[in-house]
Amino acid sequence: MSRTAFLLFYISYAVALLYLSITLPIGPNEALVYYTDDRVLYQLTHFATGWFNNQLDFRLPFLFFGLLNIPLFFLMSKSYFKKREDSYLSTTIFALLPGIITSAILVNIAVVVVSLVLLFLIFHEKKKIYIEVFIMVLLLLVHDASIIFFIALSIFSAFKRDRVLFVFSILLSAISLLYFNGIMVNGKPSGEFMELFGLYMALFSPLVFIYFFYALYRIWLREKKDILWYISFTAFVLSILLSLRQQVDMTNFVPYVIVSVVLMILIYLQTVQVRLPQFQKMYRFGFQIVITSLVISSFVILFHKSFFYLIDDKSKHFAYPFYEPYWQVMELKEIGQNCYTVNSKKVQYQLKYYGIEECQE
Repeated sequence: MSRTAFLLFYISYAVALLYLSITLPIGPNEALVYYTDDRVLYQLTHFATGWFNNQLDFRLPFLFFGLLNIPLFFLMSKSYFKKREDSYLSTTIFALLPGIITSAILVNIAVVVVSLVLLFLIFHEKKKIYIEVFIMVLLLLVHDASIIFFIALSIFSAFKRDRVLFVFSILLSAISLLYFNGIMVNGKPSGEFMELFGLYMALFSPLVFIYFFYALYRIWLREKKDILWYISFTAFVLSILLSLRQQVDMTNFVPYVIVSVVLMILIYLQTVQVRLPQFQKMYRFGFQIVITSLVISSFVILFHKSFFYLIDDKSKHFAYPFYEPYWQVMELKEIGQNCYTVNSKKVQYQLKYYGIEECQE
């Protein structure tokens, strides 16, 4: 991919994310965070209150970090590829992942964590240990489940005999465990394994996730293991182990897993380049299928509202929980009613955001 093509893609991508951020009504989890969170997400969701008089009022910081992650990923990927075109390609694939698109338009801490992880990897490559430690502390303060990251760094630094990084990783792991405890292990074994894989497929897209699994496994068996592999592999394995016992909160793990897209492209290019041109066709064809599936999934997200007209039962639409309360608000305002009571607290908060309070008995 050329520089011009990538710039055109990034501009179009930014416009599409801006459009989605403005037009998509507030979701149930977003409304819950907006009214009940008392930490970082509260500050982010209220940062631009009253600036635009639309959904961008609470989504602007997440859109900013979502768009920032694209150039950060490009800078990180440059250390893996000799050709700049390969970095453009891997960054485009990263940007098209459903999990990356949705994290940029919905209220979630994962998009901020991805930014910090990418910054850490960039400065780790430059061997700026003081900046690395600073980012680690920021991550500790921002993400309750940052212990995942610190465990991965502890394992990596132990194998690489990096004493400074090992000491800070262990120290921050202990602090995270004692004071934040973002990963709760409780309940009886319930076997959420298949649900976890379904969520990973939704966030990566099915074909990309299959290749992601293969890439991590192949590197584990016979390729050089770097810090990015340790971070992604550790987070992925921990999520699987927890899923055998309980339901897993994906926002705790995805930021550390999804950045490994660059490793997938690296494995693909290595696989293709060692083969003669006549034997590369099958791999290139498979790659084109994966890219096509990503583009289709991106268009489905972008034009999701159009699918309401194609479905008789609108409740089966994946975005129905976002739109149904908003439609209710429009109907209530048409008849001049300014209060309405529902059983779901999340939905009640959605109605409240658009000016419909809970009725007082």
